[in-house]
Amino acid sequence: MRSNSEVLRRCSRLRSTDVTNFLEDNPCQVCGNRRVLQTSWTNVNPRRRFVDCPNDRCKDFEWFDPPMCPRSVQIIHGLLRVRNNMEKELSVRKKKEKMLWIALATS
Repeated sequence: MRSNSEVLRRCSRLRSTDVTNFLEDNPCQVCGNRRVLQTSWTNVNPRRRFVDCPNDRCKDFEWFDPPMCPRSVQIIHGLLRVRNNMEKELSVRKKKEKMLWIALATS
């Protein structure tokens, strides 16, 4: 019999329908609810998927993807930082544009 981590490793390369079937076939070990596939966006585990129970009291949690190499984590973290900075700059520019339109309309 395969261990759960072996099955998860194999499933991480499967199509979305296969992943859905896996989630249905492997419910929460504590309460029996269907677990949910989510993605971590923390600095330590960016873009790493995990499954957990929607019931907050269960605390049933398991990594779905294997750990990423340190270089990949560093690259993704840098790209996320650049993206967040660009979103902030876009927000500031939109506010300035709105103020200019208001000034133009009132003059």
